[in-house]
Amino acid sequence: MRRLWWTGPGEVVWREAPEPEIAAAHQAIVQPIAATTCDLDVMILRGTTPFAAPMALGHECVARVVALGAEAKGLAVGQIVAVPWHVSCGACPRCRRRLPNTCSSFPPGAMFGMDVGGDFGSFFSDLVLVPHATEMLVPLPDGLDPAVCAAASDNLPFGYELTVPYLAERPGAEVLVMGGVGSVGLYAVAYAKAAGADEVVYVDTAPDRLERAEAYGARVVQGPPPRRMPRSFPITVDASGTDAGLRCAISSTEPEGQSASVGTHWSDVAFPMREMYAKGLSFYTGRGRGHPNIAAALAFVADGRVDPRGAITDFAAFDEAPRRLAEPRMKTVFVRD
Repeated sequence: MRRLWWTGPGEVVWREAPEPEIAAAHQAIVQPIAATTCDLDVMILRGTTPFAAPMALGHECVARVVALGAEAKGLAVGQIVAVPWHVSCGACPRCRRRLPNTCSSFPPGAMFGMDVGGDFGSFFSDLVLVPHATEMLVPLPDGLDPAVCAAASDNLPFGYELTVPYLAERPGAEVLVMGGVGSVGLYAVAYAKAAGADEVVYVDTAPDRLERAEAYGARVVQGPPPRRMPRSFPITVDASGTDAGLRCAISSTEPEGQSASVGTHWSDVAFPMREMYAKGLSFYTGRGRGHPNIAAALAFVADGRVDPRGAITDFAAFDEAPRRLAEPRMKTVFVRD
């Protein structure tokens, strides 16, 4: 079978790889039918991260189940599923606490794509082995276009996670999103508006992302991050990838407010700890929990409250991935015929 490899900036190629085989009763094999890049993938492809080539890429996809182990329950061959990017068992203490992103049954950071925590395959491939099918795969709701939902593995539920739970605790709260890394910030805008935020302010320098955020209902501010915004917000999201954007999000969070960051900072960042302490600010950063939020995030899509197409730049044939990813756009979805 084929598997896509990044071999250096501007260099993306198909390589042959062994076909996966069912070796345990709880496993499944899936075929990605719509795969896309997450924001980190785009940075890697452009050579702006510390990650070194060569590397197999791809950890966002919707797939078709092609084989199931005897103990893979609640699934069927031919079923269309979202595949979370974290590899997890579903049974360890962390998974039972809905934290599969830190599953203790696999090495730290275990994931599809990038070979972090081991080689578990990647979604720009013809076939992928899923270690724990019942615990990992999420059936796609009827009527949803797999191509539109390709980001359900990571970026889409991450946008949900950064906003909806906090708005449930503070209904109608205003939200600040510092944009810059790509689609996650835009999805945070979409979910915040859908969850009832009175206002969402989106700050970025890129006209295309600003236009997309405005279409999602944000009030946009074009320009580099200021030291702090003119007013404070109960909920802030740093999706900037810059020290200035992170600092602005933290400094613009109101007392006892919630600030979260999607990361993509490649060196240590100086935190305004005295200010955070004085305000009693809660701060979260992490890789997103993935699986526990996929079904809820897709429910917003199924009932029309969130349209993922607002962050998708274009669609292309699956076979065109090497050529199109040599100069990647923000969110190209590759669809298998």
